[in-house]
Amino acid sequence: MILITGINGEMGSALIKKLHYLKFNNIIGLDLNEPKDQIKSYLYKNYTGDIQNHSLIQKIFKDNNIDTIYHLAAILSTRAELNPIMAHNINVGGFLNIIENINKSNVKLFFPSSIAVYLLEKKNNTPINEEEYCNPNNIYGCNKLYCEKLGTYFSQYSNKINNLDFRSIRFSGIISADTLPHGGTSDYAPEMIHHAIQNKNYTCFVRPDSCIPFMVMPDAINAIIALMTVSKEKLTKDVYHIQAFSPTVQDIYNKLILKFPKFKLNYNVNSNRQGLIDSWPSILDQSRACKDWGWNPNYDFDNAFEKYLIPKITEFYKK
Repeated sequence: MILITGINGEMGSALIKKLHYLKFNNIIGLDLNEPKDQIKSYLYKNYTGDIQNHSLIQKIFKDNNIDTIYHLAAILSTRAELNPIMAHNINVGGFLNIIENINKSNVKLFFPSSIAVYLLEKKNNTPINEEEYCNPNNIYGCNKLYCEKLGTYFSQYSNKINNLDFRSIRFSGIISADTLPHGGTSDYAPEMIHHAIQNKNYTCFVRPDSCIPFMVMPDAINAIIALMTVSKEKLTKDVYHIQAFSPTVQDIYNKLILKFPKFKLNYNVNSNRQGLIDSWPSILDQSRACKDWGWNPNYDFDNAFEKYLIPKITEFYKK
């Protein structure tokens, strides 16, 4: 059985759809709210409740023979900064609640991490690897990095779980065509696109030269599937980072006005969010992900807009 937490989130919904397409019919979902209509029929079973609820998580594992976990439930970066104690309790406490209740051997556990774990004093011109600059200045990045370390500890050094198979990806900013963004520091990119397609102007909360790595949701989901299906012997790391393209805000605007020439972009820079974007890397050394499990995005900057984002989001607003 497969357990997915945070099923109503952008990544959770997309992952369930992909697994259903791949003929997985044994998915158990968990979220604070009832599952969205578009994914409900894809679930074998679902539970509604808080990831921090120990008795609920204990019941889920007791009642189901779970051998694969995608732990996606989390408080995202912007919201986390507003309430760091709550973020820690959910992001770290929820992760430990899952770990504590695993009750069988040889369980695969996927954990989505983030480039928020990095802290650079200035933007990098050369790609960084996974071991560099891991000293986050934000609670979301602290939570993610700590959970990475916990995953490695419980899989390699502790006898709490026999042969736990922990795998993680530090994601770049992810842009989805199927859901509206909320709570992420990188959400300026999808917000710009959604506004342009709706013929609305947009006020951006970071500068025009702001630059971090991005990818589209289908590539993120394909990466998860690829990492989780490769044999453990081929993996040289527990945690990998990946990206597809690294545009500035101005690059995104220039791309959008080719299709939407009336779209206007204004700026009202939020110093806190700008500070986070400025401290994150612009480009990543992905050689280990490429070599170990064949990471290769299907979408670059141009075809992400032309073949996925603009047509899919346009269709979204026609429904």
